Amino acid sequence: MIRIQKPVLILAMVFLAGIAAVESAYAGAMLADLENALMCKCDDKCGKVLINCTCSTSDETRKKFTKLLDSGLTVEQIIQQQVEKHGETILSAPTKKGFNLTAWVIPFGALLVGGLGLRRLIKTWTGKDNSGKKASEGEGEKIPSTTPNKYSRQLQDELDRLEL
Repeated sequence: MIRIQKPVLILAMVFLAGIAAVESAYAGAMLADLENALMCKCDDKCGKVLINCTCSTSDETRKKFTKLLDSGLTVEQIIQQQVEKHGETILSAPTKKGFNLTAWVIPFGALLVGGLGLRRLIKTWTGKDNSGKKASEGEGEKIPSTTPNKYSRQLQDELDRLEL
């Protein structure tokens, strides 16, 4: 009979427990990835991502997905099964191909166009165009300029009349 020393036995038990904990954490991470990728299909039509839903349907779905993951299916395979069963509406984010690509591009395009429009609006409000001149000095109608000397002269004339 082989005698195993106590420290070796304890070390082996800790190692096996560590492996089980890592495997459990990995399975939990895979389930979380799956729940983030799919929408809840409950009767209430809550419109929540599965990871955020708390209805009874979501609990049943989580149990079903856990069994599928334990059977050896990957997250991508399960997602593909759900898309085939429910259509692309089950996905929490649109795919990045085909017409769905517009859902990814349009928000950034709108931000760019809005930013450029806001820049132009601010330049108009501040009265400067692209060349750095006042908008009133441009090619449009000219506003008659009044020099400070004219007013100074007029003020001086008024003061002179008061002294008389």
